[in-house]
Amino acid sequence: MNIIYSCFGGAHSSVVTASIHMGYLPIDRHPTKEEILAIPFYDKAQNEEIGKPLPMGVDRKGHKIYVMGMGHARNYYTKMAYELYSQWMSSYKKDLVIINVTSLLNNSTRLGGFLSRRLNIVTIGRPLTVYGIRKNYHYFTELVRSVQGTIS
Repeated sequence: MNIIYSCFGGAHSSVVTASIHMGYLPIDRHPTKEEILAIPFYDKAQNEEIGKPLPMGVDRKGHKIYVMGMGHARNYYTKMAYELYSQWMSSYKKDLVIINVTSLLNNSTRLGGFLSRRLNIVTIGRPLTVYGIRKNYHYFTELVRSVQGTIS
C-alpha cells in the first residue's frame, strides 16, 4: 500500500501527519517544538515540489508513506495520481490512498506557512507553524489512528 498525506504546500501538515504515522513524532502526547523542527522535510518544501510525492519511509506494516503538496491544483494532482497508478497497477484503489490533511490546519499554521515558505520570513513563520501544529496536534493523531485502523 502507498499512502500519500497531502496538503497545500507539502511543508507542514502533511509532513507532521506522515511523521506521526512513521513514528517520528509521538502519537500519545504533544511533541516539543524541537521534536517538530527535527522531522524530515518540516518547513522545507519549495514551490517546484508541488505535485511531487516525497518519500517519508516505510511504516512497520510495510506501507510506503509519502507527503505531497498540491497547491491550488488538488483535484488535478489527485486525479492524475490515481490515473497514473491505475496504468501501472491493476488494483490501484486498494494500493494507493491519498489523504487530504488541509482541514487540520488553523490560521496560525496557514499564516506561518505563508510567511516562511512564500515570503521567506522564516524567523517569524516557522515558530507560528509549530504553534499552530501543536495547538491542533490531537486532530493529527486522530487522523493517523483512523488511517492505521483502516489499512491492512
